[in-house]
Amino acid sequence: MTPVTGVERLTTMYALKSWIAAVLLLLLGGCATARDPGFGGWMSPKPGLGVVVLYRPWSFVGGLLPVRVQVDGERRPDLENGTHQVHELPPGDHTIVTKMGSLAMTTDTITIDVKVVAGSVLYARFAAHRKDVGGGTMVRTTELTVVNEDTARREIPDTKRAN
Repeated sequence: MTPVTGVERLTTMYALKSWIAAVLLLLLGGCATARDPGFGGWMSPKPGLGVVVLYRPWSFVGGLLPVRVQVDGERRPDLENGTHQVHELPPGDHTIVTKMGSLAMTTDTITIDVKVVAGSVLYARFAAHRKDVGGGTMVRTTELTVVNEDTARREIPDTKRAN
C-alpha cells in the first residue's frame, strides 16, 4: 500500500467539495423560479382591459371545501385552498359571487361589486375563519374583501394559479 501524500489528500477533498457544491446548486436552483401573477412586472393587463385577481390563502378552516366562483353571473373555476385566479375584464362595474359549502343551509354566499378601470389591477381575497359563538361552539365564517397591492404581494406568492 502506498502512502497518500498531502497534495493527493487535498486534491481528493477539493474534488469532493466541488461535487457537493454542484449537487447543492442543482437542488436549490429550482427554488429561485418566479411565480405568477407576472412577477417582474407584477401584473400588466392587456390594453383596454382591467384585471381582478381573486385569491385564497391556504387555511385549515374550510380547507377541503371548494369555493364556487361567478363573475357577472358566469361560472368560473372553483377557487381551491391556496390558489389564485386572474380574471381579465372590460372596464365597468362587475359582480363577483363566492359560495363555500356543500349543503344549502351551510353555504356561505358572498357578493362584492367592483369597478374595473382599463389598465388597473384589483385584488380580492377570500378567507375562511373560525368563530367562537359561545358555549364551546365554533362556526366557520367567510369573507371576500378587496385588499391593497402590498397585502396581495405578500400573500399571493404563497398560492398557485388556478385558471
